[in-house]
Amino acid sequence: MNKLTGVLDPQPGNLAFALFENDRLLFVENCQMHGRDAAILPDFIAGKLAERNLKINDVLNWTIGSGPGSFTFLRLVAALAAGWKFANAAMQFRCVPGALALAGNSGASDNESCGVLYDGRNKEILYFGAVKRNGAWESSGETAILNREQAAGFFADRPPEKLVCFECEKTAIEAILPENCSIKAVSPDLSALAGNSVIPFDNNLDDLVYIRPAVFC
Repeated sequence: MNKLTGVLDPQPGNLAFALFENDRLLFVENCQMHGRDAAILPDFIAGKLAERNLKINDVLNWTIGSGPGSFTFLRLVAALAAGWKFANAAMQFRCVPGALALAGNSGASDNESCGVLYDGRNKEILYFGAVKRNGAWESSGETAILNREQAAGFFADRPPEKLVCFECEKTAIEAILPENCSIKAVSPDLSALAGNSVIPFDNNLDDLVYIRPAVFC
């Protein structure tokens, strides 16, 4: 029996929506997100499925990219998924760090680590550590917030590793990285999220990655 798996991955200024049939990628569609564009997401996803003669309820397995990223954007996508779960108990969800999709295109081999970097604004970068084990990417459990001085010490005291980022953030990140560090801009490999063999479909939509703690007022 064919199994459909949807992936919703919040990225800088963009939501990537992918659909897999078993392990085969059917499509990837991107929705640019700006300001108060959140209201368009349900119609965007439903519309892309309708183009393939599918409905939301035809996709029972969903992987949510859990960051790092914008607190508001991550919560928005998780809340949308929670609404679908409330309406259809047969749906299964899980959160998988979106950083693993970038690590998936790093070119690292088994048992190699990868540092996924994000523009943390305020002249800082965010570091998310990933490691490849038995062909699958998982979090190393290491995160950091680094300014230029801290980045120099951080990368001087660790073994060399592949560093990757989004193309749109590369210039800002390179301004903070030490000169002896090189970083590669890559496109996310969403199969690293859809095919993740480490995190179960546990319906936990609160397991989001906030390297910089969210501020509540």
